[in-house]
Amino acid sequence: MVARLGCAVMAGLVATLVISMFMILRLSAGLMPWYNPIEIMNLTAQRALGTPSSMYVGWLIHFAVGTLIWGVLFGLMVSDLPGSTDTRRGLVFGLGTWLVVMLTVFPMAGSGFFGMGFGLVAPISTLLGHIVFGLVLGATYGWLRRL
Repeated sequence: MVARLGCAVMAGLVATLVISMFMILRLSAGLMPWYNPIEIMNLTAQRALGTPSSMYVGWLIHFAVGTLIWGVLFGLMVSDLPGSTDTRRGLVFGLGTWLVVMLTVFPMAGSGFFGMGFGLVAPISTLLGHIVFGLVLGATYGWLRRL
């Protein structure tokens, strides 16, 4: 169990790093600069926890959730998820995490269910990010378990 959770946490870190690179590249290229998931996490923390406004808070939450919360939950659930491979199970998990974010984080940040306050681009781009996250999570987890 401990080894499985360790692999899942490491896979969560790798997957979080990958989607973070995509976010940074998108923002650096000036694509949709008004849509910044890290700022959304910062706003959510301000509203829910009373934290000061800081991008550091947003990044800390982003990495804590992706690595620890999603990583551990994936490690606990992986054998019960549908799919014939860890990569497919990761995809299913990523879709589930997307749904959770759409129904909790965006409303807490004040942008409504599915982030529709940002327009259609928010749920679509977030869905793509969670698909990548899930695929990388599952593939990395499977690779680490085979070592």
